[in-house]
Amino acid sequence: MRVVLVLLLSFAIPVAAKPPVQPAQPAPPAAPPVAEPEEEEALPPGMTAGPATVSVGPNAQLGVLEKDLFGDGNVARAMLEKGGNLVSNREQGILLSESGEVIFEFDDVGYVKDDDKDSLDADKMLSSLREGQEEANEELKRLGRPGLELTGWHVKPHYDAVTHNLEWAPVVKNKGTGHQTVNYNVRLLGRRGVMEITLLVSPEKFDAALPWFRQTLSKFSYVRGEDYASYTNGDKTAAYGLAALVTGGAVAVAAKSGLLGRLWKFILLGLAALGGAIKRLFGGKSESSGDQVDRSEPPQNP
Repeated sequence: MRVVLVLLLSFAIPVAAKPPVQPAQPAPPAAPPVAEPEEEEALPPGMTAGPATVSVGPNAQLGVLEKDLFGDGNVARAMLEKGGNLVSNREQGILLSESGEVIFEFDDVGYVKDDDKDSLDADKMLSSLREGQEEANEELKRLGRPGLELTGWHVKPHYDAVTHNLEWAPVVKNKGTGHQTVNYNVRLLGRRGVMEITLLVSPEKFDAALPWFRQTLSKFSYVRGEDYASYTNGDKTAAYGLAALVTGGAVAVAAKSGLLGRLWKFILLGLAALGGAIKRLFGGKSESSGDQVDRSEPPQNP
């Protein structure tokens, strides 16, 4: 009887059912790697991309337009030298654009009086420049570089008495390559000297580049107290006037001592090639596919 009861109890107690074996689930597919956003190529020290406001030396500033690049004096000298140019050591900056290239230099000659603004003789100035260039070509020959020739005026010298801007543009021809470049010179008179601004552009692109250059000039200003109108008695005064700014003035004295004080410039690099140029700026020699860059100006006759 006891055996029968045990058997009955064994059937009465339910046995816990084992859960059904679930089929193995495939592992979820790995998420595709998230693409890292491409970083913009870092500019070398001293370079600024527009739009921005930058210092042009210690006494001026410039509003850099969008898509333009500005390099300080060190960058300007590096780029000029990499392109085979001579430097003046007065460089304050370089502006690079698809429209052209602009060099900024400051000559601390003092306050330049504009008493001769109504007597600028373009023909006489061109003759003086050509005479000085022949002397400078001897120096270029010694350096193993082709001579330069001034073929004429693209824009004759003229002065704006309101803005105190002196402007002129000779066409400079490289005797070795035959290439011609317009050096559109603007001299912005200040209290302590002259900001020398030079647009470099080929003659055929000059008209297209001029509106951009004008807009750039409108973004330039001397800092407070350094503009032409801030002159006060006792400030340093230059020993020459406007005409000498075109033909070289007192710089001729230094030039005849073996120094090239003022330098003509040739086109450097277009903005399209600037990416590679930046990488090479402080590295190897620039591999510009453009024209040979010669940057020399004669000892000028005052």
